[in-house]
Amino acid sequence: MSAHPSSTASRLLQTVGILIFRSLVCFLYRCEVRRACPMPPAPVLLAANHRSFLDPMLVGMWMHDPISYFAKAELWRIPVVGAALRLMKGIPVERENPGMSSMKGAIERLREQISVLIFPEGTRTLTGRVCRLRDGPALFARRAGVAIVPVYVHRTEDAWPRGRPLPKLGNARIAIRFGRPLVPPPGLPPRDLDRWMTRRLHAWLVAVERRFDAQRRPWTPPASRPDSPRR
Repeated sequence: MSAHPSSTASRLLQTVGILIFRSLVCFLYRCEVRRACPMPPAPVLLAANHRSFLDPMLVGMWMHDPISYFAKAELWRIPVVGAALRLMKGIPVERENPGMSSMKGAIERLREQISVLIFPEGTRTLTGRVCRLRDGPALFARRAGVAIVPVYVHRTEDAWPRGRPLPKLGNARIAIRFGRPLVPPPGLPPRDLDRWMTRRLHAWLVAVERRFDAQRRPWTPPASRPDSPRR
């Protein structure tokens, strides 16, 4: 059976990204990528923290298979952008009903054997710290029967800060970490399973964040107290 044209085009774009953009990103931003283990077979739900508009591209380019992203439904009306989103199996999020449209689109893509990238914080962080997570990823993964792979992106806001129309060239040192798939304990009821997965995902993201913080702040010994004067 021959491959579907859109699937073939997506894989072609993915190959171009691997050959060109990986080298470009590594050169401009000294991007360092580490994986805790080999990536499970597609489809998986990638759940990442969100610091910059660059995050979807930077995570997606290190995947071996094409992945699907969320985008505002209005973007599909722009001819060139809409064509690219359809080609890449984008998921339109409707302004009037964002929760239902994103859930329906994510589950459809996962059942089509296409991995999905989601940012559980909902928007880019204002502080650079991991924020409160929504339960959406756990719900989507449970209903589609796929694994959640946690992803941490570091310093991407240095490459594309808020309020800047285009990314900076250089002047950043980006790091990306892919964690092990989250495996919940057996026998949990659906809602308890969602809460467990969300808490575990948040704990993993915070733990990686703290490791980066520790690397950034060199250890200094505590100042010694002066000897008290003898009487």
